[in-house]
Amino acid sequence: MVTRSKGGCCVASAAYIAGEKIKNERDGKIHDYRNKHEVVHKELLLPANAPPDFRERSKLWNAAEAAEKRKNSQTARSINAALPKELSREDQIDLVRQFCEQCFVSQGMCCDFAIHDKGDGNPHVHILLTTRKVKRSGFTEKERAWNDRKLLLEWRERWADWCNHKLYYVSDARVDHRSYKEQGIDKLPQIHLGVEVCAVERKGFKTEKGNRNRRIRQRNLETEIAALEKQMQTVRAEHKQETIDYIEANIGCKVSDAFVIHDMQDTLVKYDQFLQSRGVPCEFMFYNEDRCELFVPKAEKERALSLLTRYKKTHSEKGFETEKTINNKAKR
Repeated sequence: MVTRSKGGCCVASAAYIAGEKIKNERDGKIHDYRNKHEVVHKELLLPANAPPDFRERSKLWNAAEAAEKRKNSQTARSINAALPKELSREDQIDLVRQFCEQCFVSQGMCCDFAIHDKGDGNPHVHILLTTRKVKRSGFTEKERAWNDRKLLLEWRERWADWCNHKLYYVSDARVDHRSYKEQGIDKLPQIHLGVEVCAVERKGFKTEKGNRNRRIRQRNLETEIAALEKQMQTVRAEHKQETIDYIEANIGCKVSDAFVIHDMQDTLVKYDQFLQSRGVPCEFMFYNEDRCELFVPKAEKERALSLLTRYKKTHSEKGFETEKTINNKAKR
């Protein structure tokens, strides 16, 4: 809530989100935010029975300010929401417009929204809402029903619905209106810094809120790393078991009942082909450049070793003959 008791002013808030210069007629202060270049779209949405001059931002929010007489009055409701960066600007605008029309304007609120985007991958929207009923003559009584917390939860759910409706056509990403706790996610939410704190942090100074968010991000990152490590352990265990099952299916016995031959990849591939061509069950496994193994049942160990001895001798003699032939040719 934008509350006077906390120094809030709906005119100042409207000037900030729209990046405009607006004078507060109640106290004469001028709020100038024309240097905010991240405002990429701004729009006023009004109920059909609102005064025509409310289509001017300064008129709308000065009227809202004037309607409040107490020093602790709540002059407006402010909502901030992250926009899916996967959406085009056109879709982002349409998303906000449809959401605001459904949830706020249809209930009788005047709505002022502005999309901010600094190009840092964090597009977001500021929504400013009136707190009183409105008719052609202006604002009337406060609408207390708009303060119901159940309504806030409904707005959050509708926002997720609209985001996901737009995302459906362009991305697999989805938005969930529930808290991390409700989703069963072991992750802490960060706290909202606010305009003043963000300004201080941008100048390079540390703040208590900023430090708290940094600690939360660190904790969430450590939790995510631990979860990924646990997931990798599961994947490795599954891969190991699948490898064992594959080897055992091809050699006809348990891996524990096999003996393993280690050598270079090219050599083991030839051994594998040679033994299989002579009816010896075996299976070659390539793990990486430094680890290659050939599995043979222990029951076939003597026969396999005998065949490999013959294979090595034969190929060694062929290699010798080839070398001698080359040398003879060289002498000639």
